[in-house]
Amino acid sequence: MSESMNVWQDREIKFDCSLSEFNCRSGEFIIDSLDSVEDTKGNSGESGRIIITNLRFIWHADENQKTNLSIGLNCILSITTKPSKTKLRGVSESLFILTKHNGVKFEFIFTYMVPGSPRMFQSILSVHKAYESSKLYREVKLRGALLNKGQLKHLPKEQLYNKINGVWNLSSDQGNLGTFYITNIRVIWHANMNENFNVSVPYLQMKGIKIRDSKFGTALVIETLPNVNFF
Repeated sequence: MSESMNVWQDREIKFDCSLSEFNCRSGEFIIDSLDSVEDTKGNSGESGRIIITNLRFIWHADENQKTNLSIGLNCILSITTKPSKTKLRGVSESLFILTKHNGVKFEFIFTYMVPGSPRMFQSILSVHKAYESSKLYREVKLRGALLNKGQLKHLPKEQLYNKINGVWNLSSDQGNLGTFYITNIRVIWHANMNENFNVSVPYLQMKGIKIRDSKFGTALVIETLPNVNFF
């Protein structure tokens, strides 16, 4: 599978990443980076740097960058702040990140060594909030609130290229008649009899598009990536 089809950076938690895994992939960019950050739970007493990108949080130790971790934004369950005991600053306000990957939960605790500075908290919270609020650009959505009074709710900077009436969804034996939309970000289909029976598929999640015969005639088949998430 090509790199463009294997975006793992926001979907996995990795420890002691290699240099190639540590570097930003195509489309990933650094939003903020902070020195003097302790990985309080995993590497207590070691100062390091936290790098905040649009896909993940990366921490590495100052003395040895091979001691590092990568936390994908899609793995995060919650982010809170509360006091913790650290080797470098004693009792201090720390950032607690609860995550889940492959059915296993992990908790990470980071402490910023700059007294009184909210920068780490603000950067991480704002990036995670932006990631969560933009899932329709990246993830397949089933039975969502995609329409308002029969009109497609456009995402910011989304442009509608085509609206096609009379399109059958053949996911069930009998088929469902509906309406198909093509935009610059995704394709959307909804049933005419029930607008809540719908699906939104971003191009980012498409592995391939095929034409094949069905008992209803020629059909368009959209194949999604193996790691596709539904929300």
